[in-house]
Amino acid sequence: MSVEQPESGEGPAPEAPRRGASAQYSVAASAGAEAAMRQAMDPANQSLAEALRLSYRVLQVAILALVVVFLLSGFQQVQEGQTGVKTRFGRIVGAPGDEQVAPGLQPFWPYPVGEIVLLPQRDAVELNSEFWPRFKGGATTVEQAAGAATPDDPIRPGFDGSLITADGDLAHARIAAEYTVDDAVRTLGEFRPDALREVVRRALARSMVHVAAQYTLAEFLEGRDGPAETLRERAQATLDGMRTGVKLTSVTIPEKIAPLAIRNAYSRVQEARENGKLAVEKAQQEANATLVGMAGPGWAQVLDLVQRYESQLTRGEVAGADAVMAELGALLEGGTNVGQTAAIIARAQAYRTSVRATLGKELGRLNGLAPAYRENPVQLVRKLWLDAVREVLASGTTEVLAAPERGGAVRLGIESSNEVMQARRQSEVERRKAAANGPMGPNQWQLGSRQIMIDAPGRRLDRGAEKGFGRE
Repeated sequence: MSVEQPESGEGPAPEAPRRGASAQYSVAASAGAEAAMRQAMDPANQSLAEALRLSYRVLQVAILALVVVFLLSGFQQVQEGQTGVKTRFGRIVGAPGDEQVAPGLQPFWPYPVGEIVLLPQRDAVELNSEFWPRFKGGATTVEQAAGAATPDDPIRPGFDGSLITADGDLAHARIAAEYTVDDAVRTLGEFRPDALREVVRRALARSMVHVAAQYTLAEFLEGRDGPAETLRERAQATLDGMRTGVKLTSVTIPEKIAPLAIRNAYSRVQEARENGKLAVEKAQQEANATLVGMAGPGWAQVLDLVQRYESQLTRGEVAGADAVMAELGALLEGGTNVGQTAAIIARAQAYRTSVRATLGKELGRLNGLAPAYRENPVQLVRKLWLDAVREVLASGTTEVLAAPERGGAVRLGIESSNEVMQARRQSEVERRKAAANGPMGPNQWQLGSRQIMIDAPGRRLDRGAEKGFGRE
C-alpha cells in the first residue's frame, strides 16, 4: 500500500524502491473513510468466508466418511469352519436358539459397541509330553532310549511324565484328540476363545490319570480300543460337566509303552504271549476243522448234545440220557448231516443190515438144531465140533502130518508145497483187506474163540443185550 505525499521543494532523500502493492487504498475525504474501508475489505472477507465454507464442507465429508467406515467396521466375514456369537457391550445377543453365527458376511455393531467373537468349529490337540519320559543321551527314538536305559535310572516326577496303572506299575502314553464346538453360545459364555484348547487338554490329562488306574499294565498296553474309548467317554463327561459345549469326535492313544528300563524285557514277554495266542488260535482252527470234518457245519449242536448226554449219565439220569441219545441219533442220521460222521453212520447201518441178514440165517440154523440139542446136547456139541474140525482140515491152506506113535526119536524136515504157500499168502492178503475195511466180514458179531466153551457156558449176551460180554 502506498500513500501519496504533498509536493515540497525540500524534502527527505528518496527511499529505496519497494515491491509493488497488491492492493491500493485511496481515501479522498475523511468523512467516508469508514465506509470506504469496509468496501475495500469486502473481497478479503469473501475469500475468507469461501475458505471457511470449503473447509467446513471438507470436514463434514470427512466426518461422514469416518462414520461410514466406523459403521462398516462392524461387518465381518465368517469363514467356513468357524463359529461364534454376536455380543453387544459384552453380552451375547440373538434370538433364543439362534445366537450362533453362520458362515458368510455378518453385519453388526462395530467395536466397542458390538463384536463378533469367533473360534474354530473343529480343532485338534495333542498331549506329547504330559505322560512321556524325557530321553537322555541324545536318543531320538523309543528304541534308542530303551537301549540306553538301566534299572537304576529313576523316573523323575515333574520332569518325566508317567501314569500309574491298576496293578501299581508305571506306563507312558501320548494322546491325540479331535473335537468340535457344538454349542458356541455355551462355550463362549464360559470361556475365552484362546483358552478353549487348554481346557480340552486339561480335561484329557485328568481323565487319562483315572483311566490308567482302571487297567493293569498288560491290559493298558495290549488293549487296542478299550483304553482310548474309556478315555473319550470320561473326558467328554468332564467337558460336559464344565458346560464347554465341546464334543470329542476322536480320541486315540497312538503310543503307549512300559517304562524304558523294562521295555525290552516286557517286549519279550509280549512276544511270548502273542506266540501263545497264535498257537491257541491255530489249535482252535484245527479243532474247528476236525469238528466240521466229522460232524459238518452243525457240529456245535452235536457237541452240545454229546456234552448233555455225558452230564446226565454222570448224574445218573438214565432216562434223560436216553432221550438226549435219541435226539442225537435223529440229528446224526438226518439228511442235513455231512462229514465223516455221515460216512461212519452209513457204514454202521450197512453193517447192521449185514449182521441182521447173517443172524437171520444163523437163527434158522439154530432153530433147526434146537430139537436135537434138547434131546442130546452133548452129542450135538461134539458133532458140531467135529464138523468144524473137518472144515478146517478141508481148507486148502491146511497140511496134515502123521507121525508114528511109538519108536525112537524122529527128526522131520517139513517143507510146504508151493500151492499151499501160495494159498496161505492169498488168505493173509484177504484177511488184511477185510481188517482194513472194518468189521464188515461175515459173522463178525460172533464171540471170539476164547469165549467158546465145550461142555460149559460161555460169555455171551443175553436176549435183552443188557449184560454179558461187552456190557460188563
